[in-house]
Amino acid sequence: MSLHDRCSAELLVPEENQRFGLIEGLQAVLGPSYLLVVAEKQPWVTLSSGIFGGGLGAKRYFINRQVLSGYCAERPVEELATYLAASFKEYDLSGRSDWTALMTAAQVKDACFIRLTGPDCRAAVIVTAGVDNACAAGVTPYLSLDPAVTGPPGTINIMAFSSQALTHGAMVNAVQTVTEAKTQILREFSVRCPLTGAYASGTNTDAVVIAAPDAPVRLPYAGPGIMIGYLFASGVRRAVSEALKRYLSKLG
Repeated sequence: MSLHDRCSAELLVPEENQRFGLIEGLQAVLGPSYLLVVAEKQPWVTLSSGIFGGGLGAKRYFINRQVLSGYCAERPVEELATYLAASFKEYDLSGRSDWTALMTAAQVKDACFIRLTGPDCRAAVIVTAGVDNACAAGVTPYLSLDPAVTGPPGTINIMAFSSQALTHGAMVNAVQTVTEAKTQILREFSVRCPLTGAYASGTNTDAVVIAAPDAPVRLPYAGPGIMIGYLFASGVRRAVSEALKRYLSKLG
């Protein structure tokens, strides 16, 4: 039996407002307008492209917040901080440094949660998807965000969690891996840039979070040929596929 044959993937169907175990050390909850993942005991090493709490750091709270399709705050970081302070008691206790936050106009109730298990590690992938403003990187014109041209905003947000610690370089490698998997699925779904007709590589506003526990021994790689990279990539393939099906089914 090959290593890949010894891997499994589980589609999770959470009940609204009920916390559940995601993988070791992580709890998750699907709220009416957000999905939240919490590291139970200590912050996880995190690489995030989120506008709030982005970059490399230690985080305990990972949130993907649903906003209206016409959302256009002049100061989105300040607006998001106000939202978190008003909505979560944990924010008042921990402050901004413990949080990283993404935003999406896609319905969070259509988020796809995947738990993956390999011979020596586990992973979880959570995806929300909208592709109205799909773009082809390097082909789609610069800042083509006019809703009159591209339609309302759409975003693919990916959160990927590893049970094994990762070096900083491996976390960058993981961003590469999940992005490649996302783009491959968009090609298989024939998602195209509405301006150029080119196959889409993503949308103009996609975001990624990679997180892993803090430990002295860390995996040096997370490419698609490494077990944790394989779990990330296969999880993203399934999660993006399912999230796109849910999204596209509502467009008629």
